[in-house]
Amino acid sequence: MEMKEFYYQDGLRVSVFNLDHKAVPFHFHNAVSDMMYCSQGRIVIELPDTDEVFTVEPGEVFQVPSPSRHRFGNAAPVGTLSRYVLLQIGTFDINFVPAAEELAEQFVDRTRTPVVDGTVHIGDRRADIVKLADHFEQEKPEVLTPQEQADVVAALRCFVSRGIETEHPQAAVQP
Repeated sequence: MEMKEFYYQDGLRVSVFNLDHKAVPFHFHNAVSDMMYCSQGRIVIELPDTDEVFTVEPGEVFQVPSPSRHRFGNAAPVGTLSRYVLLQIGTFDINFVPAAEELAEQFVDRTRTPVVDGTVHIGDRRADIVKLADHFEQEKPEVLTPQEQADVVAALRCFVSRGIETEHPQAAVQP
């Protein structure tokens, strides 16, 4: 797994994750919600608090309700890289889940729900996200490849086009 965090200003944090077949560890956020855009391969999202598993295909988005425990993994065939762009709005926090191996066992061979036409909650940040997409279209962050740059721009524009101008509701469950 490779994480490239390259932008965190004014309450917007953008990262790119290139996943081999190791999942991001189970974690949760109290102050932000993960918005992800699948740009390559297939991403699986496991949510133990609601006992749900989702798959996200290229061009689709998914938003994890905060503070739900979750992890992202590569659901593409073995040997195929999957990539997602992550956008978080607000003050970043992360809490890793102890004894995550037990959680992972719950999801072995679990039926996955495909995400189609997902939406994300972007609050009042639409103009900021558009400005950021325009910026990254013109200037490539040093840590990104040209393809990753294009993926970031596509992700930000997708978040805007599918964005609902409300805050994401808090999950009913507590981790």
